[in-house]
Amino acid sequence: MSPRPFPVTPPLGEVHIPRPDDDGWMLLENTGGLRVYYLYQNADTGASIALLDFPAGAGIPVRHTHASNQFMYCLEGRYEYLEPHSLLLEPGHFYMNPKGHPHGPTRALERALLLEIYDGPHYDEIPPYHTAQTVGKLSGGRP
Repeated sequence: MSPRPFPVTPPLGEVHIPRPDDDGWMLLENTGGLRVYYLYQNADTGASIALLDFPAGAGIPVRHTHASNQFMYCLEGRYEYLEPHSLLLEPGHFYMNPKGHPHGPTRALERALLLEIYDGPHYDEIPPYHTAQTVGKLSGGRP
């Protein structure tokens, strides 16, 4: 299932999504059950806003980088970055990872719900825990 594009074309008016439905969640491979729900995706820039739902023990299995700046806000649970140093996100914590900075692997110490924002495309190449359907736009304009 490919990510659903945001239903409004710029210039944007108000948009209201009352609650993510079960059909919009996508399961990422090799993560222990991580699900992603895209709230917004810009087809031109690759920028996005998504909910990440990690069951306890799930996480991103490898060290990786992003093709744009990554922002995360922890809504529920506890989520740990294991490298380059231990960093724990708990409810109310904000995290920013600059473009190109290596980080991970990660794991949820308990079920964790995170809001994730990218200001451009997520990756230069599709990582092993994503597919063409779940990754969104790659850098260099590739879908």
